[in-house]
Amino acid sequence: MQFSALPGTLGEVQDVARLWNQADQSASRSSHILTGTSASERAFKKDGPGKRVLHLATHGFFLGSQCSGRNETRAAGVLAHTSTVDRSSVDSESPLLQTGLALASANLRARATADDEDGILTGEEVAALNLEGTEWAVLSACDTGLGEVRNGEGVFGLRRAFQIAGVRSVIMSLWPVDDRVTRDWMVALYRARLERKLDTAESVRAASLEILRNRRAGRLSTNPLYWAGFVAAGDWK
Repeated sequence: MQFSALPGTLGEVQDVARLWNQADQSASRSSHILTGTSASERAFKKDGPGKRVLHLATHGFFLGSQCSGRNETRAAGVLAHTSTVDRSSVDSESPLLQTGLALASANLRARATADDEDGILTGEEVAALNLEGTEWAVLSACDTGLGEVRNGEGVFGLRRAFQIAGVRSVIMSLWPVDDRVTRDWMVALYRARLERKLDTAESVRAASLEILRNRRAGRLSTNPLYWAGFVAAGDWK
């Protein structure tokens, strides 16, 4: 896997941080932004615990997906159905190792030593963290709601990993999402939450309706691909 640049993510986290800081000026609730080389796997594991909201805007992947991997989406491409992937080795792994997020140095992971972080935050690594007290984990990437389905146990993926770690609600995507449109959707989500004081379920609904309404007004495609990709699971509040 190689991960391309996502121009919309930097603006997205800056927009979200601005809305967060405007909503409450207290120092105890100020935002902490990690971008570029600072957005490393090691930094997330160190600084993530204890935060009320974790917002990750990057590439996501699930090894069972058949996403297109177009440059304008936050997907990593077709992973499980090419001649270079050994399905027997993938199927034998923990399902939480088959899904993850790309952080700094992910494209250089082949150079990582045994003691280094490789830039890939897997579901298994997330599940090992203590994220008790985190209200929202917003996974602003492709396919973050997908996973391996096991009879009687549900879906094993990033949603399960963050909830095992203690997160109350996970906001995630069901398919590859457009980089630019995702930025707009996320801004609408936080405006609904922080300015209108809506609960989690209503904030997600309000964001989707705003994007749909704006696309209709602009005579753009109203395919659900552009506005219905994100859902929430967990505490509806």
